[in-house]
Amino acid sequence: MSNAHKAIKAYESLEQGHTGADGIAHKAYYIRGLREYFEKKSLSALKTLYRGLELTSQYPESPDKKSWRFYILERISYLHIDLGDIDLALRARKEAFEDSIWANHRFEASNNRLDIGLLYKRKKKYDSAKVYFKEALRMYNDTSLLDKDNYDKDVFFINQVTALDALGDIALHQNQKDSAYRNFSKANKIFSDKELINSDLLPGIYKLGPLTSYGYMLFYQNNLNQSEAVLNQVRDSLRKKYSYSRVERDLYVRVCDFMNKVYLKQGAHEKSISTLSELNKYLITYNEKSIAKQLQLYASEFELEEKDESISKLEELTEQQTTIVQQKNVINWVLGGLFLSFLILGVVLFRQNKLNNKYKTAILEQRLLRSQLNPHFLFNALGRIVNLSSGNSEKVIPYTLKLSGLLRSILENSREEFVFLEEEIQTINDYLELQSNFSQRFNYVVYIDKDVDVENIMIPPMFIQPFVENAIEHGISNVKDGNISISISKQDKGKLIKCSIVDNGLGYSNAEKVKTLKSDYESISGSILRERFKIYSKSLKVNSRFEITEENGTKVDVFLPFILE
Repeated sequence: MSNAHKAIKAYESLEQGHTGADGIAHKAYYIRGLREYFEKKSLSALKTLYRGLELTSQYPESPDKKSWRFYILERISYLHIDLGDIDLALRARKEAFEDSIWANHRFEASNNRLDIGLLYKRKKKYDSAKVYFKEALRMYNDTSLLDKDNYDKDVFFINQVTALDALGDIALHQNQKDSAYRNFSKANKIFSDKELINSDLLPGIYKLGPLTSYGYMLFYQNNLNQSEAVLNQVRDSLRKKYSYSRVERDLYVRVCDFMNKVYLKQGAHEKSISTLSELNKYLITYNEKSIAKQLQLYASEFELEEKDESISKLEELTEQQTTIVQQKNVINWVLGGLFLSFLILGVVLFRQNKLNNKYKTAILEQRLLRSQLNPHFLFNALGRIVNLSSGNSEKVIPYTLKLSGLLRSILENSREEFVFLEEEIQTINDYLELQSNFSQRFNYVVYIDKDVDVENIMIPPMFIQPFVENAIEHGISNVKDGNISISISKQDKGKLIKCSIVDNGLGYSNAEKVKTLKSDYESISGSILRERFKIYSKSLKVNSRFEITEENGTKVDVFLPFILE
C-alpha cells in the first residue's frame, strides 16, 4: 500500500505524456484500490479504481499482455454490489465481459459470465440471466481451463453448482417445476461427486445453498418429512450466528420459501405462519443493520477525508516555512494569498461534503421508512390466515399460496430505490385478486393510459398498495356491491406519475364519517408515507404528494416521481 501510494504520487508529479510511466501507472491505482477495498474504505476504493480504469482507456495494453483492466472492472463491480447499486455493478461486469483479452477464454471469463447472470437474476431479468448461466456452464465443461490456469478445483466446481442452482430458482419463478428439479439434481450430483461438503476452502454458507436445493428435491419427490429435516438443518445453521450479509439474506429467504411449501403440503398451517413471521423479523433486522452499516461507512469516509486534508495542509505548511527562512521578505505576501485561497477552498469543500452526506443519509432513511410498510401488510395477511384456519375453511391453502407469491415479489423489491411500473402494477393486481377472492367480494379495474410506458418507467415501490388496502378495509367494507377503480397516467407535463384510486364507499357526506375516514387515511400517511413523500420531493425536486377528495365515494390521487431505465 505504501509503495503504491508513492508510485501514484511520483506519477502525478510528472508531466502528462511521460514515456513509459503512462502505460503502467494504472497498476499502482489498482493495487491501492484493492487494499482500500479490503480495508472497507469503499468510497475511496471506487475513486482510486475509476482513476486506474481511466488510464487503461487512455493507454491500452497490447493483446499479448495480461489485462489489468479486467481486474479493475471486476473489483469495481464488487464495490457497487456492496453499496447496493446493482445497475452500476452490472455495467462494470458487462464492460469487463467485452475485454478482448479475456472475452473467449480462461477461468475468469467463465466467472464473469456467472456473475453477470447473478446480477440479472437479482434484477429479475430472468431470460438474460439464463443466457449467461448457460454460457458459463458451457465454459466450465472445458476442464482443461482448470489445468491451464491452476485454479482451486473446489472453487471451479462450486461455481458450476451455483449456476445450476440459479437456473433451478429461475425455473421455479417461471413455474417450471420439472426443469427446476432437473437443474437442482445436476447441482446436487456435482456437489456430492466432488465431495465439496468436505472442502476447507469454501465458506460454510456456500455449502448450505446446495443443501437447500436438495431439500426442494425431496419435496418434489413427496418425501416431506426428510425435506423438512434437511431444510431445518440449513435454517438452524443460519440461526447459530447471523451475519446479516446479502448472501445470507438471499439464502434465508430461499430456505423459508421451500419450508413454507413443505408445511402447506403437510397441512401444518401453524408452522407455515411461524416460518413467515420469523422470516419477517429477520428481514426487518437485516434492513436496519444494512442502513446502520451504510451510515457508518459514509461517516468513516468523511472522517478519513478530513484527516487526509489535515495531513496535506501540514506538509504544505512545513514546506512553506522552509521557503520563508530562505526568502523571508518575498514569500510573506505569497503565503497570505495562499492561506486565503485554502480557506475559501476548504469552506467550499466542507459545504459540498456536508450536502453530499445529507443526501446519502436521506436516501438511507427513506429505505428504512419503506421497509416498515412490509410488516404492516404481512401482519394483516397473517391475521387473515388465522381467521380462515379457525373456521376450517378450504380457502386456507390457496390463500396462503397466493400470499406466498405476493410476499416474494414484495420482499425482492424491499431494498430497491426504484422498481419498474409494470412490476408494481402486477403486485397491485395480485393483491386485489387476493383480497377480492378471499377477504370480501368486490369488483376492480386497473386502467393504464397509453402514454405510460410501463416497461421503461421506474417508480418508488410500496406507495400505491397502502391506499388500495385502505380503500378495501375502510372504504367499501360496509358496501354490498363494492367497486374499486385504479387509473395511471402522467401529470405535471410528464414529470410525475398520477395514480387515482376511486372507491364507491361511504365518502365524506357527514361530519362523523368525515372524521372517521380522515383519521383512517391519516393513519396510513401520517408518519411513514408523508415522510417518504417529503424525502422524494426534496431529493428529486418534484411535488410528490397525495390528495383525497369525495367523488361518489372516496378518491385518492397519488403523485409519484419516476425515472426511465
